[in-house]
Amino acid sequence: MKIVIFNEDLRSEMQMYLALSNHFDVSIAEDEDDLMQLLDSDMADYTFLDLDCGLEKPDHYERVLAIANRILQKHPKIELVGICNHKDEHVTQRAAGYGIKRVVTRPIKNREVLDVLN
Repeated sequence: MKIVIFNEDLRSEMQMYLALSNHFDVSIAEDEDDLMQLLDSDMADYTFLDLDCGLEKPDHYERVLAIANRILQKHPKIELVGICNHKDEHVTQRAAGYGIKRVVTRPIKNREVLDVLN
């Protein structure tokens, strides 16, 4: 079977799902409300948050940091992992201040994602 996906965000999401689903129970949140419902109903060990702070979404990064803060207030034991388009020390340091201790970069590499969980 061959699957071709054009949308960059969807591609990353699918790459991570395929890398993790054989080893872990994985759910995908469609929006912030869905994310919080999933976390409230079934305690997660890790939550991956998209930190994409490109020019087309100038307020996305701030919104994600607010979501990270909200998650850690309700679920302080969850490990938060960021997903970013490129390594940026400023983004990584600022995210760490909001509890996002690790960041993986696109294109997503299966080994990098699995290493984060070990």
